[in-house]
Amino acid sequence: MSDTDRHEIIQVIGNPSPPAEEEIAALAMVFRQWAWDVRVLAPMTRPLRRQLAAARVHAQEAPEQSGESIIARWHNARSLADSLAAARPVLIHAHDFRAGLGALVNRSAVGEEVPVVLSPHFRPGRIIEDPRAGLRRRGYRWVLSRADAIVVETETQRAQLAQIDPRAAERAEIVPYGISAGRPEETLDLGRRRQILGITPSAAVVGCVVDSMHVDEVRLFLDAAAEVCMQYPSLEFALLGSDVDRARYHNLAHERGLMGATVFVDPGERFIRALSSLNVLVTPQRGWPTGMLALQALKENVGVVGFEGSELQEILADAPRVALAEPGSVSSLASAIIRRLHEAAEQMAPDVQEPEAAAVSPFLVSRESYDLGEAWDRPGRTSEKRRKPHDPTREFSATRAARALISVYDRLLGNG
Repeated sequence: MSDTDRHEIIQVIGNPSPPAEEEIAALAMVFRQWAWDVRVLAPMTRPLRRQLAAARVHAQEAPEQSGESIIARWHNARSLADSLAAARPVLIHAHDFRAGLGALVNRSAVGEEVPVVLSPHFRPGRIIEDPRAGLRRRGYRWVLSRADAIVVETETQRAQLAQIDPRAAERAEIVPYGISAGRPEETLDLGRRRQILGITPSAAVVGCVVDSMHVDEVRLFLDAAAEVCMQYPSLEFALLGSDVDRARYHNLAHERGLMGATVFVDPGERFIRALSSLNVLVTPQRGWPTGMLALQALKENVGVVGFEGSELQEILADAPRVALAEPGSVSSLASAIIRRLHEAAEQMAPDVQEPEAAAVSPFLVSRESYDLGEAWDRPGRTSEKRRKPHDPTREFSATRAARALISVYDRLLGNG
């Protein structure tokens, strides 16, 4: 097949990842508007397939993963490489290390220099808790050294990448997060959404996404939750995740006396529905996917709490619905959660019609249920406190991110 027969840019996701899905779908839509041929090869969920179909982007189901052993990982990479070989892309953008390995195996097998762009979506905790950390680190370095370009969304991610490969971190390019301006159509009200997910409809809910967290970060969240519960026992804490060790987290919550206040939520293919059911999202992670989770939450009018020194501070420190805590401090995290709840309550008033008000005020300003009345009665609660919702799509538009990516693609393809 000649080069003229090869025309598609393929976006590849190796591991299921709602944050990556959101970003890739938004970028693919922009690429199509600019007349680029794009295919997405990923573990397909219904929301992702629906978004891609609306943008007329070809969606292809990624081969099913067969395990986590070294042999299984190699088999998975070969299966992914076979799918890529059949598509004959002109460029591959791999959105995690598993996808990157498959892309490089494909290039070796077909004997053609297909450029590979790698977005590592790297989480140091995965290496820390892996008994084969040394082998995994060498595997990551192998993929990083052979990728034609490496892109990360923040300087924080670059610093984390330097922990395993300083040279790769030096050549990594910053391409900002990109999020679509539209919101998925939701036919259910907040109470019904919570009922479906197993969350108390009338509760004020603080949650985290445990799929993307190291167990030490989960412990930190639950320690802070226990401290918050001492002051506000009617709050509810939600652990969102599909691929989690529920028994392990059940024990962690039980040890802290939180079983009655903790809800385990499997969002399935409705991640945004689950996220939008929270009042506050806590993101203890330092790097990816903290920024994307925060952007998704803010887009759904959900407050965000994270740590100083994280990419949350790097890109969203001044956002009205963001509160920051001291790194690793349980008491500071608990105070930041309470501060975010109180700030939300302060911004509510019967004559203020904000998106957050409809979702939060029934749960945060009710003295009878949650005893947050002191925030309601505090002097100085004037209109200057009633800030407009932060719109993350203004600063982190998919168009801006796509423009930066296309400059990388053009360079590798010799178009610029």
